[in-house]
Amino acid sequence: MSSPAGSHSPAELPETERRAETEHRDSDTGAFLLQGAFAGLFGATLLAAWFLYIDVILRGEPLFTPSVLASALLGRGVPPATQPSIGLAILYTLVHGMVFIGIGIGAAYLLHRFSVIRHRALIIVAVFTVLCIGFFAFAANVSALGPKTIAIRDALVGNAIAALAIGAYLARLLPREDDR
Repeated sequence: MSSPAGSHSPAELPETERRAETEHRDSDTGAFLLQGAFAGLFGATLLAAWFLYIDVILRGEPLFTPSVLASALLGRGVPPATQPSIGLAILYTLVHGMVFIGIGIGAAYLLHRFSVIRHRALIIVAVFTVLCIGFFAFAANVSALGPKTIAIRDALVGNAIAALAIGAYLARLLPREDDR
């Protein structure tokens, strides 16, 4: 007597069907992680745009923020009068982009792996928390926060923008609450 087509447990499936199921699951995970990388780049771009706005419009010193952070990243500390540098800005932009790709992939992995995290607001709060802890740990360690460097208020607003972007981008990939 044979059982209905969809009633087999994974252990009872023939080898080819098990392999196909595993490959499908792996391709879904890979696609979701790729979307996480895009989400990270989206957040990094908006955060960079925020600081470009601060540097150009409010401070009147284009590329001030990436130059200060790149200088600190290279172990030079924060100089008293930072001269904006295209080379330092490019270096920091590359590092910044890679870090945010990692954050986006990490967030996507957690969303894909754990079905508990399905509320869109929780995604945004979790990403914001990670961004704030990471940035403030780095900036405080290299003394890049203060009135003559990066204002805490600006960093909080920028991290909120990036977290909203990453969270909203990833949340659109999740099944709707009423679909489950």
